[in-house]
Amino acid sequence: MTSESMITRIKTPMAVLCLCIALAVLVMPATAATQSVTVTRYCDNNYAVVDDSTTLNTTPTLMGMAQYPISSNISMQGLVTPTDWANSGLNQADFQDGWDATESVNLGNYGAHNGTLVEDIVLQVGGMPDGSEIMIADSTYPKATRYFNKTNVYEPIAGQGEMVLCWWDSEYGFVPGWTKGMRLFFYSENDLTFSNQDMKNCFAPWYWQFSKDKKSDFVGPSAKGLSVQTVDTINIYPPHRYDFATGGDTVEYAYEGGVGASPGLNDPSDTTVDTSKIAADDSVYEQTDSKATGEYAAQRFVFNVTEDAANIEKLAVTWNGTSSHDNSGADQGATTYIWKNGTGYESISGNITSNIGDYVVNGNVTVLVKQNAAHVALPAKASHLATDYVKLVVTHHH
Repeated sequence: MTSESMITRIKTPMAVLCLCIALAVLVMPATAATQSVTVTRYCDNNYAVVDDSTTLNTTPTLMGMAQYPISSNISMQGLVTPTDWANSGLNQADFQDGWDATESVNLGNYGAHNGTLVEDIVLQVGGMPDGSEIMIADSTYPKATRYFNKTNVYEPIAGQGEMVLCWWDSEYGFVPGWTKGMRLFFYSENDLTFSNQDMKNCFAPWYWQFSKDKKSDFVGPSAKGLSVQTVDTINIYPPHRYDFATGGDTVEYAYEGGVGASPGLNDPSDTTVDTSKIAADDSVYEQTDSKATGEYAAQRFVFNVTEDAANIEKLAVTWNGTSSHDNSGADQGATTYIWKNGTGYESISGNITSNIGDYVVNGNVTVLVKQNAAHVALPAKASHLATDYVKLVVTHHH
């Protein structure tokens, strides 16, 4: 390094002491340092069941993994009150509720630290599937729990920087001597400052942290609130899978029968479906045939979604099956629909990422698959639909 302003990101497998960025923040009262972290990835169809888990000790495990060194101290921004802003001589009209685009007020220098990339830590349990959310916490202090998405861990943009779990402090040394370790910090390469504006630009709004001024009761953003100390728990929650496989923590219902051209929310309503046949993508099918003129063979699936619609980011429906009609000249295909409140069934052309509340009706997401041609008579030509596997995947945040 030629100067403190020139920083190079280095990953090295050597278990040597290097200086890592310190974006430290007091999230909770200082207690006792932690010397290990338990990393757990939960099953996508049951958040009460562990898919993989391991406990990593500071010595030698974390110190022996790839480390993240830096060559300079860094600043992190806390709550900026109107008084702080005025005392800094800045124009009150530019206050913007404490987001501070100038990145100049109430900055703290947190020294230098050494640690291990969170990205490398989660690899010990197979990493984070797409759409996953990670929880970083001190299990003894729930108020300090923080959540982040996969992008924050794997592909942070410049203003955020890398997520690093640190176990050494330039002033206090290694844990347990450093009582605030292990601690989550962010390495922002662009300007050595992790500000409230950086938090706003780099994290989804539901991850923003706010603080309250004890003197004035003013509430504003505080980037320091994203840093967690005495970390002993890292949990990974994949997107929630709803299907008919056994062992899940979800509730689903399946119905089959013939429907008209414009079916209602509860059509069809027969409950003769053998759900064991649609629980896996295994070429075992549940078949439905139309019985009367004008009917279309159809199957309806209802997923009782446990997530609050306001916290859902994406709904993804997968239907694997076959369809046919006895009339060779008829449309042999099938269409997948989802119920939209106030509209009725609409065909699904891709993932649903907006207006989620329109599709979660009384806690349920209802999916209909309908063969495209109606039953005809004299001679009878039936409509046929067969499902191999169906699922709903809910990407959400806490």
